[in-house]
Amino acid sequence: MTAKPIIGMTVGDPAGIGPEIILKSVLESENDFIPLLIGQKQVFQFYNDLYGLGLSFYSVSDCPQVNEAEGLAVYEILPHTKLHLSPGIPHIDGARVAMEAVRTGTELACESHISALVTAPIYKKGINQGGYNFNGHTDFLAHITGTEKYAMMLVGGGINVVLVTIHIPFTDIIANLSVNKIFETIQITHSSLKRFGIKNPRIAVCALNPHAGEQGIMGDEEQTIIQPAVELARNADITITGIFPADTIFWDAVHDKCDAVIAMYHDQGLIPVKVLAFDTGVNVTLGLPIIRTSPDHGTAFNIAGKNCASCASFKQALRVALKLIREGKND
Repeated sequence: MTAKPIIGMTVGDPAGIGPEIILKSVLESENDFIPLLIGQKQVFQFYNDLYGLGLSFYSVSDCPQVNEAEGLAVYEILPHTKLHLSPGIPHIDGARVAMEAVRTGTELACESHISALVTAPIYKKGINQGGYNFNGHTDFLAHITGTEKYAMMLVGGGINVVLVTIHIPFTDIIANLSVNKIFETIQITHSSLKRFGIKNPRIAVCALNPHAGEQGIMGDEEQTIIQPAVELARNADITITGIFPADTIFWDAVHDKCDAVIAMYHDQGLIPVKVLAFDTGVNVTLGLPIIRTSPDHGTAFNIAGKNCASCASFKQALRVALKLIREGKND
């Protein structure tokens, strides 16, 4: 009998809905993996008691100590930091716990102590105030693992969308687009989709400008930056189509004319995913040496502590992580 994989789950910001959706997801799981909570036992105990979930916890400092019969294992982060928990009100100490949980979970995954990492939402302003100069999980994960080429893929509503640029101001998008960056994103997408069991991924490329630039009338980035990257991909025997206007490409994706869409910037790719799968969208970081997924939503401080947060997206992130674990074993 094959041993069940251990999936690490980082707490996210303790004042957000992360602890709630983690605990609810574990309660509703199909028992096909072993959960390892990464954060602070006091945080999970607080929300367990607040909602009357009836779960029990025990602290571990090493993965071989995980034993399902004892309850839920919590890998303790900053154990000497006593948090003053107030749902909906973030604190700098909570942001540090959130980020150190990600660091620890990533290290555990890199050392093969856990099979995958699923991260709960962090508060970007809070982590910057805490001294972590990163735009979010993705950049931090790449930094920890020493990964230079990586990409964010959003999965939901039957489509996969990969972003060329991620968390940058709109005014900086063009300066951050290049032939090489777009081509690398296509390459990463191609190789990663094979881990989803797609033998010959079909990739479609989205334009930057309206009407795909209208042959330069509405911008020449399609001709000078995007098209050369598409040609490089074709020369590398990648099945690729485009360039398509953003107002039509996602219709094709929904109707199974491609396996992934390469979007040029954050909202261009996120809007269709959230329209189609607002409650079940999943973020997958491509290019890392580990499997990492996360729910496609934020900390939701406005509903934290009210016992009304949906765990649907987090549960889906666990399912995607399990799929990637199984596909990796079948390579």
